[in-house]
Amino acid sequence: MDSLINGIKKLFNSDEEICEICNYTCYTKRFQQNFINWSSNNDVIDNFIKNTQLSAHGDVKKALGWIPYYKFYDIEDITKDRYYANWIDGNMIDWDSENQNWKREGRHMIVELKKLNDPKSIEQEAMDEMSDLYGITWDRKTKTYLMVVSEICKKCNVNCAAKLFQPNFKNWTSGNNDIDKFIQDTQLRFGNVYKANWIDGNMIYWNSKNKDWRRKVQNMAVALKSLNNTKNVTLEYMNEITLYNNRVDDDVYIRLYGITQDPETKDYMMVLDYAESGSLRHYLNVSYNELNWESKINCLYCIASGLENIHKNELILEIYILVIW
Repeated sequence: MDSLINGIKKLFNSDEEICEICNYTCYTKRFQQNFINWSSNNDVIDNFIKNTQLSAHGDVKKALGWIPYYKFYDIEDITKDRYYANWIDGNMIDWDSENQNWKREGRHMIVELKKLNDPKSIEQEAMDEMSDLYGITWDRKTKTYLMVVSEICKKCNVNCAAKLFQPNFKNWTSGNNDIDKFIQDTQLRFGNVYKANWIDGNMIYWNSKNKDWRRKVQNMAVALKSLNNTKNVTLEYMNEITLYNNRVDDDVYIRLYGITQDPETKDYMMVLDYAESGSLRHYLNVSYNELNWESKINCLYCIASGLENIHKNELILEIYILVIW
């Protein structure tokens, strides 16, 4: 019976090599047939990648890829040895028999490129990143090998702000271990900001006739700012929200509308005005050359006004603690 089954499988896979372990053309064989089409120009790295691919019989996630550097764009420094980049292809998830190619997910996804210090020690360096590692690439300009790592935070399941801060811990110190730990702890629990549509819209005045609040804009775009691990609300967190709300009438600030809760994570979130142009950094990167001197001076005025208000009201928000170092 086994010989008959093998014969049938070989008949339908006449041009493909059958895996002796799986008894069909598995992921390992797909990779193996492509070995002649790529090289990292380093035998140690080639063998490391090939060994992961040869162990991926029924689980493509075990396999790493050799990823050409031109497959990345919008490469941005995080630290000296780490970068963020957009990956055009995305990671392999299955084999597409119809198109004879790999199915992929997350096209144009954001990944981290982490410098490989010594190609000879790739197994040791990759071990810490293995569960998040997609493959290896090579920067022709700097002659540097880089590990292509997932930027999805295991806690948040998104590319959160904490992932931005963590790689930079080794590059600064306040000179006091306790202060360093305090700042790092706030950075690691710094939350995420999401865009959402608010069905009701914000209240503007009381409608005496209908005994209800008159709303300004329905389905308005707002930002939801979460702080991780706020299931148990602390007095300090409530003080932050109170202080934030006390200067709501000042036009230089993003307006706070209220509080909501994520039903899945149970984290509380502030409902804020949505900044259409994104962060100040993003706005200046995109629009700086188009700004006249009046616009630039107005930006500086708004920043200075905000800092003055912070000192005046002793408003020490986490974000300002984060920026100092």
